[in-house]
Amino acid sequence: LSGRGSQIGTKGGKDTRPLGDKVFQQSQVRKILDFLRKTNYSNESLTSKHFPLSSKEFVCIFNFLYSFMDPRTDSVLPLTRFDEEVLKLLKTLHYPGNLSRSHFVTMGSLHSWPTVLGSLSFMCDMASIYSQKLFPNIIALGFPNRDESGFTTDRESKEKIQYEHHLDCWHEFNSGADEFPEQLRALNENLMENNGVDVERLEFLGQQKTGLEQELGSLEERGSKKVELQEQKEAFKLDISKMTDYLHKIESHINEKQEEGDSKTMELEELCGRLEGTRAEVVDLRSNCEQGKVSHLEVERNGVLIGERRRQVETARQEVEEMEKEVWQKEIKVSRGKEVMDSLAKQINSLAMQEGLKTQSGETICLHVETFQGGGGEGTLANNSMRTELSEMARSSRTLTRNTERELQGVVTASGKFQEEVAMKKKELVSKDGEVARVVDESTKHKELVDREEHLYNRQLADIRDQLHQLKSQDRDNMELKQRELLSAKVRLEKLQQKRKEEEAAGREFLRKVADKTVSYMEECTGYRDKAAMEVLETARARVEMVRRAGTEIQEKV
Repeated sequence: LSGRGSQIGTKGGKDTRPLGDKVFQQSQVRKILDFLRKTNYSNESLTSKHFPLSSKEFVCIFNFLYSFMDPRTDSVLPLTRFDEEVLKLLKTLHYPGNLSRSHFVTMGSLHSWPTVLGSLSFMCDMASIYSQKLFPNIIALGFPNRDESGFTTDRESKEKIQYEHHLDCWHEFNSGADEFPEQLRALNENLMENNGVDVERLEFLGQQKTGLEQELGSLEERGSKKVELQEQKEAFKLDISKMTDYLHKIESHINEKQEEGDSKTMELEELCGRLEGTRAEVVDLRSNCEQGKVSHLEVERNGVLIGERRRQVETARQEVEEMEKEVWQKEIKVSRGKEVMDSLAKQINSLAMQEGLKTQSGETICLHVETFQGGGGEGTLANNSMRTELSEMARSSRTLTRNTERELQGVVTASGKFQEEVAMKKKELVSKDGEVARVVDESTKHKELVDREEHLYNRQLADIRDQLHQLKSQDRDNMELKQRELLSAKVRLEKLQQKRKEEEAAGREFLRKVADKTVSYMEECTGYRDKAAMEVLETARARVEMVRRAGTEIQEKV
C-alpha cells in the first residue's frame, strides 16, 4: 500500500468496470451529465469538455449527488481538504473499487482521473436508484401491505392510509386551513373501503338502532301493568279456589247420591224377594182354597189379608214409581253436571296441550272425568295427584313472575346508570373539544411566532449581507475574516432554521397525537354509548316479552 493515505476496497475488491477504457469513460461522462441536466444541477454550462473536473466542481457534483441519498445535508464535503471525508463516505456506501487519498489529490492527472470518474459514476448510479426507485415508492416501502402474521395482502395498511391523510392535512394547514372536513371524509371512506365495510349495512343498522331507540322510548313511556296483572292474578286465584270448592262439593254430592242409589237398590231387591215369597204363599193358599182344605173363617181371613197385601203392593208400586222418577231426575242432573265437567276438563286439557304442561313423570297433563258407573277410584286418585301437581306449577309460576319483576326492576335501574354514564361521557367530550380548540389556538400562535422569527432572521441575514458588501468595498484585506463570519452566520442561521424545523415537526407531531387521541376517544365514547343503548334495549325487550309470556301463561292456565 502507498504511504500517502489509506485505501478502500483493497480487500475483496470486486470492481470489474473497465475504467481505463476511453469509450467507457465517455459513456460514464454522458450518463453523469444527463442525470445532472435531468435533476436541474445549478451549473447548467457544464459539458463533457470540463472533464476531468476541477476539485471545486467535483465537490459540488458529489454534494449534489449525495443530497439525493441524504436530503438533510446540502454540503457533505467541504470545498478544501475533502479527500479524507470522501474516502469515509464511499466506504460507508460500500464502494467496490480501490481508492486512495492520492487519487483525489491528483484528480486532474491521467492515472487518477479514471478512478475518480468511477467513484463519481458510482455516486450517480446510487443517486439514480434513490431518486427513481426509492423516493417515488417510499410510502409503499415504509408501509408494506401485510397482515398481522406478516403475509402479503391486497389491502393497504392502516398506517399508510393515516400517513397519507396527515400529508393531505399538512398541505391544507400550510395553506392556512384550520379544519379538514374533506380530508376526514376521504380518510373515513378509504378506511371503510380498505376494511371491506358495507356502508348500506351500516345505514341499515343505524336505521334499526333508531327504530329500537324509539321503541325503547315508547316502552319507557308506557305505564307499568304490574298492579293490573297482580289484581288479575288474584282474581284468577280466587276463581281457581272457588272452582276447586265447587268440584269438591259436586264430588261429595255425587258420592252421596251413589250411596243413596245403592241403598235404594238394596231395598228394591229386598222388596222383590218379599214379593216373591208373598206370591208363593198366595199360590199355596189358592191351591188350598180350591181343594177345600181351609175353613170359611180362614177363607175370609185370607181374603182380608189378600186385600191388605194388595194395598201394600200397590203402595210399594207407587213408592217404586216415585223413586224411579226421582232417580230419573237425579240422573238428568248428574248428566248435566257431567257435561259441564267434561267441557271444563276439555278446556283444561287443550290449554295444557297448547302450553306443553307435563307432570313430574314427563306425561302430558290430562284430566279424566268419572262416568259414575262404578270403578272410579283410580280416576279420583289420578285427579287428586293432578291437582297437587297443578298447584305446584301455579306456585312455581308465581315465583317465576316475582323473579321476572325483580329482574325487570334491576334492568330499569341499570338503564338509569347507563344513561348517567352516557351523560358523563358527553360532558367529557365537550371538555375534550374545548381542549382541542385550545391546542389549535396555541398552534396558530406558535405558527405566527415562527413566522415572525423567520422574518427577523431573514432581515438579520440581509443586514449581515449588506454589512459584508460594505466591508468588501471598504477593505479587501479583511475578506477572509468576513467570509468566516459569514459562514458562521450561515451556520447559526442553518442551526436556527433546523431548530425551527424540529420545533415545527414536534408541534405537528403533538397536534397529530392530540387529534388521533381525540378522534379515538370520540369513537370510543360513541361505541360505549351505542353498546349501552343496544344492551339496555335488548334486555328490556327480553324482560318485557318474558313478563308478557308469563302473564299469558297464567291467564291461559287459569
